[in-house]
Amino acid sequence: MRTRRGFAAFLLALMLALTGCLAPAGTYVAGSASDTTASSTPTVNDAAGPTVYDAEDPTITIELVMVGDVLVHEGVWTSGELPDGTYDYGHLFAQVAPDAQAADLALLNQETVLGGRDLGLSGYPMFNSPQEIGDAEVDAGFNVICSATNHTLDKGAEGLARDLAYWRDRHPEVAVIGAADSRETYDDIYVYEKDGFRVAVLNYTFSTNGIPIPVDNPWAVHMLDEDAVRADVARAQGMADLVVVCPHWGTEYQAAPDALQTRYADLFCELGVDIVIGTHPHCLGPVEVKTRDDGHKTLVYYSLGNFVSTQGQHELTAVGGMARVVMAKDGDGAQVERYELLPTVTHMERGEAFTTYKLADYTDELAAVNPAGIGRQACEDLCTQVLGDAYDEKASVLAGTL
Repeated sequence: MRTRRGFAAFLLALMLALTGCLAPAGTYVAGSASDTTASSTPTVNDAAGPTVYDAEDPTITIELVMVGDVLVHEGVWTSGELPDGTYDYGHLFAQVAPDAQAADLALLNQETVLGGRDLGLSGYPMFNSPQEIGDAEVDAGFNVICSATNHTLDKGAEGLARDLAYWRDRHPEVAVIGAADSRETYDDIYVYEKDGFRVAVLNYTFSTNGIPIPVDNPWAVHMLDEDAVRADVARAQGMADLVVVCPHWGTEYQAAPDALQTRYADLFCELGVDIVIGTHPHCLGPVEVKTRDDGHKTLVYYSLGNFVSTQGQHELTAVGGMARVVMAKDGDGAQVERYELLPTVTHMERGEAFTTYKLADYTDELAAVNPAGIGRQACEDLCTQVLGDAYDEKASVLAGTL
């Protein structure tokens, strides 16, 4: 993971490495859910303390990108099968890797559990996906994995345990949020830090498809619960300058926000959350800026849709989006500076040609050989319908400032 930290962060990392306590880059270890202060674990500086600014470069920026559901149907995982029996999924993320690698925070929604081949790969309705998917995500530059989805418990406690063990053992530098296997990790709040600018990221799901939380792991999934959200956001605001929430919510195949999304979007705005980036409906949703009575603004992406899947043969489920947000902090405070929504489209050719393009790069020639039969103009029409007048069809982007 590429993080650009200041000299103070370097000294901290060196100190922690020498004492054998080095945590993954960007991770801030909080106390228990009942604590309102940081734990005794050494950190860059006190969570509530002042930030020291460099007078020669007073503005610090953090760029965040996020893509939607990595929904690993059988057609997705078989695209990476190699003749020697190994798996490689670099092709799935190749078109957006430059964007992920250029960002400070690169998030995705890992819709399906990465329990690995030993557990038996499976598709809909009870998914289990190859762990090589995660390897490709990391290689592409993604460094925050949102794991709270309605499919997190498809393979029960064992599937989740294998998923979390994979991330911990193979990619300890990557933040995996929204799912946990202990009270300690459940209570942690992930905070990315760059030169004294801190951004907290929270992740919740509204459902586990009726599968009960495992008795032996009551901390398995962060559920979208108002009391929990209020407590978590309050803790996050004590630890960070800005707070991002990634809720798994909404109604499948419905672009317009439903009652649950509207309720929680209002709550997030009331609580002072800065950015909300939603997933789950498997289709692109609108983007809105909500304003609290005191003027605080909350940027809401209701749904990024699917990033990769074989779901349906229609632009509704083939078109997703990549959120791009630039945040800035100076002596006057931290704020969202500008934002974009760049539509994406899944190209479902076999093998290594199976990938997801930004719509701006998706040509009529590619559309003509997409087995899903998805025309480029149909994708643009869908984006205009969902995103409204703010969407620039010529540039294939929605852009705005706060």
